[in-house]
Amino acid sequence: MFIRTGTAIVEIARIKKCCKNKKFLSDYFSPDEIRFLVSHKLSPALIAENYCVKIALAKAIGTGMRVIKAKDITVLRDRLGAPFIITDGMAKMMEQREGFVFNVSVSHCREYAVANVIVNK
Repeated sequence: MFIRTGTAIVEIARIKKCCKNKKFLSDYFSPDEIRFLVSHKLSPALIAENYCVKIALAKAIGTGMRVIKAKDITVLRDRLGAPFIITDGMAKMMEQREGFVFNVSVSHCREYAVANVIVNK
């Protein structure tokens, strides 16, 4: 059963600027995610996609970033490159309690990255 959707878009240049501050990665991304991003040479487009997923997920579950932390949402890719979400902390509690299933899509062009998260039960 479809519940709701969340979408986020961000300028890649903005994320590239944020990445100059090393605290940005540790504040917003989980250790597994940081390892994944480092293995992809800290691609600003990939970082922007993952950042968008976090915002889109928070919108889709209806809490925004007030209740869940960005680090509680890990975005990785499967062997074919499709993104998937692993939750922790409050996000995991909500996922399990409500029986949420997350579907995610990401894309980017030269200037922008976008993510869409659909929540099903």
